[in-house]
Amino acid sequence: MSGAVELLIQDEALWLLPERAVFWPRGGALIVADTHFGKSGALAHHGLAIPGGTDDADRRRLTTLIADVGAQRIIVLGDFLHEPLQPQSSEAMRMQTWCESLGSTKILVIAGNHDRGVSSGWRGPIEWIAGAHWERPFRFIHDDSMEPMADPRFSMSGHIHPVVALRGLRKRSSRVPAFWLRKRGLVLPSFGSFTGGYLVQPGSGEQLFAVSPERVVPFPLRP
Repeated sequence: MSGAVELLIQDEALWLLPERAVFWPRGGALIVADTHFGKSGALAHHGLAIPGGTDDADRRRLTTLIADVGAQRIIVLGDFLHEPLQPQSSEAMRMQTWCESLGSTKILVIAGNHDRGVSSGWRGPIEWIAGAHWERPFRFIHDDSMEPMADPRFSMSGHIHPVVALRGLRKRSSRVPAFWLRKRGLVLPSFGSFTGGYLVQPGSGEQLFAVSPERVVPFPLRP
């Protein structure tokens, strides 16, 4: 896969993709976190001047990526929606149309903190999971700090929106999304275009993978 980095975790191949997603070949799954669909519309509703079209662009990116890797399903690690959608709203209709356009591709969402209240709003043709979801050998969760630290299973999570600072010419730095590989888990960058980021510092035995539009760049493992 062009520009991707392969990890071998518990004898399972995981591909870190420049599109800020993970492909798990044996599970047939494309894994993303923090899409925050509906965020631009929600902020515009509150009178904020924000760029339009980000949701449509992110849906197109995700559709293309599903086709490129041949994923049979999507696993979303929480905050699929920025806030609950009224079932008859225009954004709910767009989401419904997009979900149906994926055909047989299944969508599984581990509900995040922004997905609260979805039971009373639009749910779509989606399998919603409350709490952690376990598929050997991985545990999928939105925020792995909410689970007991003694859990030995390797987790994939989101919530943090990790970014790393890259220093360029003239000592200027820019922040780019990053995968954060920890001893017992992998934190994914946010997939959504209109989301912020949290600057992370790896601890001992941890590693960051900076993400550019073309490739994933591994940083040295911190001793």
